[in-house]
Amino acid sequence: MLVGVLLSIVLSTVVWFVPLPGLSPAGKKTLAVTLFTVVWWIFNVIPPAYSTLMMLLGYILLGLAAPEAVFQIWTLPLMWLIIASFLIAAAVTKSGLAERVAIFFIIRYASSYRSLIVLTYVLGFVLSFLIPHPFPRALLLMSLMRVIIQKSGMNAVDAASVGLSVFVATTATSTILLTGDSTLNIATVGFSGLSLGWLDWPKYMAVPGILASLLMMSLHLTLFRQTGPVHIDRSALMVEQQKRGSMTRVEVVTLLWVTLALLLWSTDSLHGIDPAWVALTVVVGLSIPKIGDVLDAKDLSSGINWPILFFVMGAMAIGTVGKSTGLADWLAGTLMPAVPPENPYAFAALVGGATMMIHMVLGSALACISIVAPPMVHYAASAGWSPLFPALLVYTAVAIHYVFPFQQVIILLGQGETGGYSTRHVLKYGIPLTVVTLIILIPIEVTWWIILGLI
Repeated sequence: MLVGVLLSIVLSTVVWFVPLPGLSPAGKKTLAVTLFTVVWWIFNVIPPAYSTLMMLLGYILLGLAAPEAVFQIWTLPLMWLIIASFLIAAAVTKSGLAERVAIFFIIRYASSYRSLIVLTYVLGFVLSFLIPHPFPRALLLMSLMRVIIQKSGMNAVDAASVGLSVFVATTATSTILLTGDSTLNIATVGFSGLSLGWLDWPKYMAVPGILASLLMMSLHLTLFRQTGPVHIDRSALMVEQQKRGSMTRVEVVTLLWVTLALLLWSTDSLHGIDPAWVALTVVVGLSIPKIGDVLDAKDLSSGINWPILFFVMGAMAIGTVGKSTGLADWLAGTLMPAVPPENPYAFAALVGGATMMIHMVLGSALACISIVAPPMVHYAASAGWSPLFPALLVYTAVAIHYVFPFQQVIILLGQGETGGYSTRHVLKYGIPLTVVTLIILIPIEVTWWIILGLI
C-alpha cells in the first residue's frame, strides 16, 4: 500500500512539472490525476470505488471539466441498462430459474471430465440469456459444479481444472451477447460513441465470440488433461431435480418477464425503445405484486454492485475529460505511429498488441479500456475507420486475455476456495492464451468485420 502511495505521488508530480510537448496544461493535469488514481487502483490503496470518486473530484476541483460532464453517464441509457441488468440477474438467481436450467443441462450431458469442461462453456452461453452479468453466472455454475466434483470422486488436480474452466468460460461466452457482460460490453459501446442495438452486438461479436470459446476450450483440454477417475452419478442429480418439483410461480413469472425483455431487445430496430428502458420496465414488472413480486426493496442494495457502478462512472469520465482536454489526442499521437496502417490486419495487430501490453500493467480490464479506447477511437478516425472497429479490438484484448488472476476480475473471483485453482493454474493457461487472443483479434475478427462491411 505504501509503495502505491509513493509511486502515485512520484508519477503525478513528474507529469505535472516535466514538459510534455504537444500536451496542453489541462491535458497534463488530467494525465497526472488519472495516473495517480490508476496506481491506487493497481495497488488497491483504498477500495477502487473511493479512488474513482477521488479522481472525479480532482477533475472538478482543478477545473478540468464541469460536474455535468464528469457525471454525464447518469443521464445516459448506458448506466441504467447496467443497473437494470444487475437487478434482472438478481431476480433470475433469486427465483431459482437459472439453477433449474443449469441442472437440466448437467443431468443430460454431464458424463465425463471432458463433458464437464464443455458444459462450462455451453451453460456459460445459455445462462447469459437469463443472467446479464458474468459474476452471478459464474458463481451459480460453480456452486453446481462443486457438488458434482464432490460426488464424483474427482482428485484435486482435475477439480481445479474444472473450477478454472467455469471462470475462463465465462470470459469467453460473455463476449457473444451485448448483455453477456452488462458492464464491459455496454461500456465498450459507450466508448465507440455509436448507438448499437441489442442485435447489432452479436452481429459483430457472435462469430468471434463463439470461435474464441471453442479455441479457449480446446486450449484448456490440451493443457489440463484428466489425471484421475471421474464417476458422475446422474441419479443423485435427478433426485435433486425431483426435490425441486415443477416450476414455481416465481420461476414462471421471472421467465415470462425475461422472455419479454429478450423479445423487445431483439426487436428494438422496429419499436425504437432503447434496451435500457426495456430492462427498467422488466425490473419494475418483477417488483409489482401479483404480476411480479420477485424483486423487493432489499434487492436494490444487495442486487446492485455499487462499487462496479462507480468504477464504470470513472472509466467513462476518463474518456470524456481526456477528450475535452486534448489528452486522448496526445496519447494517440505519442503511443502510435503518426500515420495509421492502411491494412486492417496491421491496424488490428498494432491496436490489439498495444492494448494487451497496457492491460498487463494496469491489470483492470475496465481501467485499461477506459484509458486506451478513447485515443484508439480518435486514432482510427484519422484513417477513416469506423469507431466501432478500434473499440471492439480494445474490448477483445482486455475481455479474454490475462496472464495473472488480477488482470481479469472474473478469474480473480474464482481463485482460491471459490474455484479451487491457484495463480499457477492461471499462469499455465494465460501464457498460451496470449497467442489464442492474437488469433482471435487479427485473422478472425478482422476477416469477419470485412465480410460484414464494418471495415
